[in-house]
Amino acid sequence: MEAVTYKIFPTLVHRIKTQGWEKYKGYLLDTIRDTKDPEYRPTEGFYTDYGKKQIWREKIWDEFLEPQIRPLLDQTNTRLQDIWAQQYINLADHSAHQHQPVGYSCVFYAQYDPEHHWSTMLFRPFLDPNDEMNVNAVYSPKMQEGEILVFPSWMLHQAPPSKSLVPRTVIAFNLEPKYLDKK
Repeated sequence: MEAVTYKIFPTLVHRIKTQGWEKYKGYLLDTIRDTKDPEYRPTEGFYTDYGKKQIWREKIWDEFLEPQIRPLLDQTNTRLQDIWAQQYINLADHSAHQHQPVGYSCVFYAQYDPEHHWSTMLFRPFLDPNDEMNVNAVYSPKMQEGEILVFPSWMLHQAPPSKSLVPRTVIAFNLEPKYLDKK
């Protein structure tokens, strides 16, 4: 028997280690803490400024994050679509969901301790005929504070509950292909 094996349709996930996060961390956490508007701060669950004014955006995105991922943006011909901060409190989680059908979704671990938190769970997008028990259907990469997880926006993912009451803060953002002109 002659056989050829093809590895087709691989799903690439990237882990990017940033440099210098400790210089910006206090600013972001103070800005979130000092946001008084009750619309931003729930009594339980998680804080998010999705779709709202982000005082931190210029300093954190323009000055810190965008330069760190400039090679990825150039290589993938993408640009920032949207960005928001989330802070999980009281063992909160974010249920499984997807973002847009093209581009990349990113999670920057701004306040994160692997002793107290789980990283983002990524769900396998297809059945594996060699995984009869479906044991490899979920993947949680080992992440560290100051790292960025990048994955296809269509991929189902979830923020699991923390292992403790220590808050977990992330900046989530989506990258879209530049050919999607906003008109």
